[in-house]
Amino acid sequence: MYPRLFTAAAFCLIAVASSKAEEDSHAIFRRAEAPKEVRAAVTCDEADDIITRDAFAGGWLWQSKCPSNHANFIKAQIFSRDKNGKDAKLIRFPVPRGTPLEEISNVEFFPATREFNSLFVNPEDESVCRTEARWIAQNALKPKLVFWRETKDCDGKKGWRVLKGRK
Repeated sequence: MYPRLFTAAAFCLIAVASSKAEEDSHAIFRRAEAPKEVRAAVTCDEADDIITRDAFAGGWLWQSKCPSNHANFIKAQIFSRDKNGKDAKLIRFPVPRGTPLEEISNVEFFPATREFNSLFVNPEDESVCRTEARWIAQNALKPKLVFWRETKDCDGKKGWRVLKGRK
């Protein structure tokens, strides 16, 4: 009986520790409660009262929602080494041509591989409706563009042009 009790107690302690670690790696702030350095790094107009913080690349990734159209959920990505955002800086994402992006849309990020994926849809643009991109951030503030493709087809079923990465 005691071995089962010991096993159950150990399981509970591990579950609580795991839950605490999860809590520490993700946080949600009202904009007014987020560090002023993080708020100052955001260049887009504010679209939401929420800023999130997640563990990323040996520091912290802060995300702030920006205005967007009905097809996109656009966010500014801010990085700080300090958990309280004291050294917060906006991450700029290089593109195949033109000025780096200060916000990216419909973002997936993967802390273990330091990747950002983005999908942008703009039905009002007749030349390029859908864009998909991937960056790897070995240096969190200088992500490297590794893949970029675009198409006129808003559904993304045909007509892709690969501008960066494998075809």
